[in-house]
Amino acid sequence: MTDKTRSNDIRRDAETYGHLRDLRPETPDFVWHLMLGYRPHVNASQWAAVREFTLATAVTLGPTTFDSTRRLMSMSTRFHAWVWATSGRELTVERVYTQNNIDLYVQNHLGRRSLVHQWGVARQLVANGRELTTAVLRGLPAPDMKLRAPFAAPQIATMHSWANRLNTIKKRQNAWGLLGLAGGAGLRAEEIVDVNVDHVDVVNGRVFVNVSGDNPRRVPVRHAWARVLLKSIDDRDGDERVFRGPVIEEYRPRIIQTFLTDHPAQVRPTPARLRASWIVHHLNNDVPLPVLKELGGFRTYDTLARYLELAKPRDLSLYTGLLIGEELAR
Repeated sequence: MTDKTRSNDIRRDAETYGHLRDLRPETPDFVWHLMLGYRPHVNASQWAAVREFTLATAVTLGPTTFDSTRRLMSMSTRFHAWVWATSGRELTVERVYTQNNIDLYVQNHLGRRSLVHQWGVARQLVANGRELTTAVLRGLPAPDMKLRAPFAAPQIATMHSWANRLNTIKKRQNAWGLLGLAGGAGLRAEEIVDVNVDHVDVVNGRVFVNVSGDNPRRVPVRHAWARVLLKSIDDRDGDERVFRGPVIEEYRPRIIQTFLTDHPAQVRPTPARLRASWIVHHLNNDVPLPVLKELGGFRTYDTLARYLELAKPRDLSLYTGLLIGEELAR
């Protein structure tokens, strides 16, 4: 197909589907053209049947970058075509984005693909469904990936030194906030970017973070990290984000990745490894698993249990009294 032919196609498609852009008039031109020019590797009759529905949902979801638009169009088109081909029903978001459809699609259509690929597709489809409908949808558990060891004390000291040496107060506040929220309260990257200054409070010398989102909770901050978190929010407005930066809605934690790349550290303080260090610290201090599950925002014990292999070995003799039922001092 020549460029001229493709340009003519896009102009014709713009006339045919132009009304869909009204669903989100602020859609950038290049995103709209990417959507119109997308041609999937599916049967032509299937694409004809699902194209308008796919464009409508894509515009509604509002991607703003090249990568997110291509990813959305690729994954949602194949899913919509599969639903149409297997059900033959008129497509509506309520009929398409159901837990049963997502589960069957991943199991039957993606069964030969890697677990990581299945997890990524399911994650995208669940995100679509949650945005487009009121359905309560769940994704696949993250595939087992090798856990990285928690940070050692010298590495933590290096990270603090890195944060203190950054050359502007805003950069230092971002670094302090990252360390305090991930290392001191075990927050995930997507939770960190949603924490406002007024979500952090101090009660009787103890610092707490009030986490919103899918797993709302109130998390006490470890003393060793509380001071650095308080430095981050000192003399700032309550409605400011603790960690500031240009947010890309398709993947909000990207601002943290960008910050760490732009300001390299000898020991990279990734939220995932800081969170792992927080979890293992509490496991080593015998915090009960139900408490840690609640404070860590875990939906099930499956993921939490993986960190047990990183916890320090126990001296079993110390637990003899507990195991035989002796009364223990509380």
